[in-house]
Amino acid sequence: MKLTPRLWLGVGVSVLAAGPAFAGAVAADRPAAPASAHLQVAQGGEGGEGGEGGVSAEDAARDPVAYLTALDVIAAHYLAGLDAYKAGDSMAAGEMFAHPIGEIYVDLEPVFQARGVKPFMDPMSKASELALGKAPQAEVEKAAATVLTALDAAAEMAPGNAIAAPIQGKVIVRMLRRAAQQYGPAAQSDEAYLDGYGLYKAAAARAEANLAAIAAKNADAGAAIQEALTILAKAYPTAKRPAKLDQDSGALLAAASKAELALSRLN
Repeated sequence: MKLTPRLWLGVGVSVLAAGPAFAGAVAADRPAAPASAHLQVAQGGEGGEGGEGGVSAEDAARDPVAYLTALDVIAAHYLAGLDAYKAGDSMAAGEMFAHPIGEIYVDLEPVFQARGVKPFMDPMSKASELALGKAPQAEVEKAAATVLTALDAAAEMAPGNAIAAPIQGKVIVRMLRRAAQQYGPAAQSDEAYLDGYGLYKAAAARAEANLAAIAAKNADAGAAIQEALTILAKAYPTAKRPAKLDQDSGALLAAASKAELALSRLN
């Protein structure tokens, strides 16, 4: 089944039954619900931003935080989808790989083109096709790694001083907040949970590559981000939704807010 971008723009999920941290996450190793549950992430994004995960092409064209956040939301789908595949859920994996094609990539493609980013829609489609076709795990891992490597390359073309610790910190905090906001919907939906899991994993991957630099500039900010990651790790222990979600969603949001406040003091 060839998954063209326009097909994914028109077909609902229900019909289908920072740096090099992302690619490194795969190398180091890391159940379906209504489509509306998946879109809860967008509703939890910053006000005024549209699209999946609060992604705005207009903002991404000029703002390194928005640009990198868009890449991280895509990465979140691949980190979560890959772990879902490893757990035996090929359908959830295929859907996760496909979602950001129509929901993010198509809208941001002009931004990527303007910044000289090599197109990577075809690798995204291939990863989804392989997962939905229940290909050998090694093939799916390789396909997902190709997309994550492309995201690393795209990050290098971000506008502004994207490598600066304050910028990286803001991206991490945005992902932490999204993961925390997703925990409520996750109680009713396997897909919403998997979304939140991916958002947490993407935040953790970027933090792994940048937390030391952030902490060097402001120890409180580094500690607050690490604390939020630790709490979210308990909320999203595996790609498969636990029988009972027993973490306090308010505490998750509070931890993300604490990290955001501490980061505001970082110059």
